[in-house]
Amino acid sequence: MDYDIRVGGPFLDNDDIESVVNVLREGRLSGGIYSEYFEKAFAKFINVKHAVAVNSATSALQLMLAVKGIGRGDEVITTPYSYAATANVIVLQGAKPVFVDIELDTYNIDSSKIKEKITEKTKAIMPIHYGGQSSDMEHIMKIAKDNDLLVFEDAAPSAGAIYNERKVGSIGDAGAFSFFPDKNMTTGEGGMLTTNSDEIAKKAQIMKRGGAESRYFHTEIGWNFKMPDPSAALGISQLKKLPGIIEKKQKMALNYTKLFQEKLQDKVIIPEIRKNRNHTFNLFSIRFKDENTRNLVKDYLDKKKIETRICFPPIHLQPVYQKLYGFKSNTLPISELAARTTLCMPMIIGLSEKIQQDIVNYVSEAIRET
Repeated sequence: MDYDIRVGGPFLDNDDIESVVNVLREGRLSGGIYSEYFEKAFAKFINVKHAVAVNSATSALQLMLAVKGIGRGDEVITTPYSYAATANVIVLQGAKPVFVDIELDTYNIDSSKIKEKITEKTKAIMPIHYGGQSSDMEHIMKIAKDNDLLVFEDAAPSAGAIYNERKVGSIGDAGAFSFFPDKNMTTGEGGMLTTNSDEIAKKAQIMKRGGAESRYFHTEIGWNFKMPDPSAALGISQLKKLPGIIEKKQKMALNYTKLFQEKLQDKVIIPEIRKNRNHTFNLFSIRFKDENTRNLVKDYLDKKKIETRICFPPIHLQPVYQKLYGFKSNTLPISELAARTTLCMPMIIGLSEKIQQDIVNYVSEAIRET
């Protein structure tokens, strides 16, 4: 459908366009000097020693698993309430994803349920920071330390999010970020691996270049996961704007919160922000009393050419995961409930308070018709 108002999208200005055009004029197309500049700038922003620029967050996630030797016979604990790539990379490494249900108020992994899923095969925990808010990293890191496990942060939607005064992606052994166009900053397609580990960074740099330590000298089996220089140049420009973009998103979220509380306090549940966390609001997910109401609201907004999204259908109920592992309904009830009753609202930069008011009014109209 051709929407007039999108859920999200890139915020690009003339500086962004000029930064890419300049790189093209220089003839720099593949991963090179601008990728290195971007890596240094992003590492400084996240406050880590190293950043490794790649072509997607999926690549960053797979690299961190591969670098630490996660493979056949291993298990990685993660969330089912995410884009499928979070679990796909585990499967692609030959390991098994072990799903832990989520908290209904934050949609992040429920850290109180992790310990019971640990076995002798468990090698790592991979939480996602859903929609721009950190998971309970203090508890997760303690569980990992007590059980000698690695922690890989899927921070794909959460660049700039903070937990206890630390940026996400700097807390675990490594983090992965997405720069897809619907994220708060973009490189078109692209991602970043962050870490304070010299070992992880060095090996990731090699493996993203097909395993080559230098040209045609291969010390590892790897992939072509390099970020092109035009994408990196765009990333450098976008990163400068990211704090301002986050501020705008937070302001939009506050306005949505006020409007929904005033008009639909008993009908719509808004996101909860936990203590000591800075939410960047890549997503603003609201929850309804049942699936029927959610679907009617989505259909009503579709007719008004306003895009909303269901984020996310649970991974364990995707056909391929049911085929591979025999997952069935009602095994992760909170994730399944969230998938049936939540809806992500438009959070695109430039959305005026007036349009937000109109959207909330449309939601109210749709609910009255149920």
